[in-house]
Amino acid sequence: MKIAVYGATGYTGRLIVAELVRRNISTLILGRNEQDLASIPGPVQRQVAGLDDIEALSNHLQGCDTVISCVAPFSQFGFYVLEAAILARCNYIDTSGEQRWIQRVFDEYGPRAAAAGIICIPSATDDTVTGDLIAGLVAKRLDTLESLVVHHGFFDVDMSRGTMKSFYALMQIPPLIWREGRWVEQASSALGNVRFPAAEDEQASFLFPGAELIGIQHHQAANKMHATVNLDLVSAMTGLNEDVIATLPKGPAEERRQAARLTMLVEATSPNGQIVRGYARGHDLYKLTAVVAVEAAIRCRDVRGSRGVLAPSEAFDAESFLNDLQQFGVDWYIGV
Repeated sequence: MKIAVYGATGYTGRLIVAELVRRNISTLILGRNEQDLASIPGPVQRQVAGLDDIEALSNHLQGCDTVISCVAPFSQFGFYVLEAAILARCNYIDTSGEQRWIQRVFDEYGPRAAAAGIICIPSATDDTVTGDLIAGLVAKRLDTLESLVVHHGFFDVDMSRGTMKSFYALMQIPPLIWREGRWVEQASSALGNVRFPAAEDEQASFLFPGAELIGIQHHQAANKMHATVNLDLVSAMTGLNEDVIATLPKGPAEERRQAARLTMLVEATSPNGQIVRGYARGHDLYKLTAVVAVEAAIRCRDVRGSRGVLAPSEAFDAESFLNDLQQFGVDWYIGV
């Protein structure tokens, strides 16, 4: 197996490369700066490759099983690597959290990826993958879904500069929610308190453009879906703009990175009012994203059946994936 990483010199990209090296997977790292590529340790192949020549980039991807793209913001740069992956017939994973980009990938690239015989999984991140997998398991407990809500709880999180750029772009556009068979824009607003599994983690919540909603709607038929985020993350983004973000460190120090916690809480309701809840919790979120992206990239090789753009629950066995994340500090639960 051989996996390529584009954007390997960024904060998340470096963690992904480190995880690939730890697993002894043949790795090709690609980027625009030769010196930056040389600074990444490990027995990896290095290739300078710009984004502006899709054909040349696709040639570099020949022979790779999967490419992991880390080129935030994806709404601006994501399509270059995806186009090259389709041309090279190479499976595609990315680390986006941008709702509109993910919607574009499903709508615009699904048929083309299927025709190329490849699997594309946008947003293979700590929150999107765990949220989607928990949503799939929760939905199985109900015969019919009326509504599904995904609550994001981020605690003690310091974001990388790339994440801030993506989140800043994200917050400029109204969130998409699912209502009666179509996506609807709705202005972000306070939605009341959410009690996360740890009692001290009860916080005010706000409507949020959850990346996982696009994939969940692809495999679950609910009349209503929306996502929320807790006050901690909203407060962290207050007052930020592109100029401020440009002055911030590339990413958090390791100690701060390891302290970050995430809880993805999913609540599904049937037409008769029955409620099923589930959650997944983890820590060290950038490391968890690296693990999730690498795990998804590896598992693409063993997917049987469908090709094209898939949500995690469509491509992988949810319980197996979540159980394999337990060694990295993830715990999960489904109940009423």
